[in-house]
Formats: sequence, structure tokens, C-alpha cells
Amino acid sequence: MQYFEVILENGHIGAGNSYEAKRYIAGTDILSVISKVKFLPRIKKRHTIEAVKSIKQITRKEYLRGKIESLKHPHLFRVWDGYRCPICGERFRDIFSFRRHVEKYGAHLAHAI
Repeated sequence: MQYFEVILENGHIGAGNSYEAKRYIAGTDILSVISKVKFLPRIKKRHTIEAVKSIKQITRKEYLRGKIESLKHPHLFRVWDGYRCPICGERFRDIFSFRRHVEKYGAHLAHAI
């Protein structure tokens, strides 16, 4: 298993407007990471490779740190009916229960580093 830091063009803030976001993805190679990117929420131009600005291979330690840091930004995990945990996939209707849920992973992952 390899770990990658991917910088993506995120959208849904108007035509021609976007922002860049870092995502941390595990995969067997770069092609598997690109195929996973297409199914992430908020990605601009999801049907093409143009949403990917850069892909960089990183260590497991950097991957875990990035995942913990990304948990602090719940808007990255917003789905139509609430929030989805990036670790276990469980869905939550409100941000308070989502934050309470990911805090336990933050504590566990912090000890793994």
C-alpha cells in the first residue's frame, strides 16, 4: 500500500470559481488514486482528470497526520443528507454528532503516529 497527497480543484461555488484542497488517499499506485478521486464529493470536473492539480507520494506517517488534519474540516465530508466519516463511512445528520464521532479517531490516530 502506498500513500499519496493529492491537491484537487474543488467546486460548487459558481461557474468558473474553485478552490484547492489537499486530500490524503491510500492506493496501490497513482492510477488507483485517480480512480478514487472521481468519486469524492465536491470535485470540479469529476468526469476528467483536470480536477487533479498534483499527486505526490508520501510516507505513512505523513498520511496519518494529513488524515487527522483533514478531520478538522467537516465541509470536506459533507454529503447530501449530512456528513460521512472518511474512516468508517458512517453517516451523520448533524455536524455535532459528526464531530463527536471523528474526535475518537483523532485520539486513536494521534497515538499511531
